[in-house]
Amino acid sequence: MCYDECGHLAWTSRIGSSDVAPVGFPLMSSTERRRFCCDADLALIGYDGRDAAKDLATLRSQGPRPTTQEVIDVFVAEGVDGLVVLDIGAGVGSVHLALLEAGARHAVDVDASRDYLAAAREEAGRRGLGDRVEYHYGDVVELAAELPTVDVVILDSVICCYPYLAILLEAAVRSKPRLVGLTYPRDVWWMRTFMGAYNAAHALVRSPAHYFIYRHRSVRRLLAEAGYAEIYDGGIPAWRVAAYRRS
Repeated sequence: MCYDECGHLAWTSRIGSSDVAPVGFPLMSSTERRRFCCDADLALIGYDGRDAAKDLATLRSQGPRPTTQEVIDVFVAEGVDGLVVLDIGAGVGSVHLALLEAGARHAVDVDASRDYLAAAREEAGRRGLGDRVEYHYGDVVELAAELPTVDVVILDSVICCYPYLAILLEAAVRSKPRLVGLTYPRDVWWMRTFMGAYNAAHALVRSPAHYFIYRHRSVRRLLAEAGYAEIYDGGIPAWRVAAYRRS
């Protein structure tokens, strides 16, 4: 039996070692599920919130990142009028704010970083969308049962920061949304090399920053098991953009 730092019995992930491409210096076991419920634990998956102010300034001056804009475009092409969006690890809110402006009715922002939630709330207010977004601080796996039913789910550069792919995707599609979109690093040798070096460097200075590279076949398989078919596979050489529709 394994207990996490919050005193809860840890869960067991269904993901196997073959699902994760080796990138060196694993953050924790791939078979023992650590629950991210306390602030100290959430810092392990929400560490990039320290860049919230910079990311918000970049969004305002340059717009969304190319892969983020690509997944936005995929959703808009599918149609989002009147839909409810769940943006997991939303950062400064690039995706759900764009989808609200494109006709979505409501958005749910779940993030493990208070700094990102504050930045996203500020930007929503600036755009006059504040009353159409609700904010939840924490790990979506822990919060899934209390979140509303949604039509669209986005995980933009999220699965690469989370050590348990199967459990994360299960929480993401809990309410059986119609569309699911993801962006994440490609499983290619040079990305594995870069991420391994990144993880090693941050481990040496005891930084929580850590990347995971998941195999695309694993993402596709897990979502297929949940009833989703891939409808889009794009991105850039380093980063994949994928979208799925409920069958």
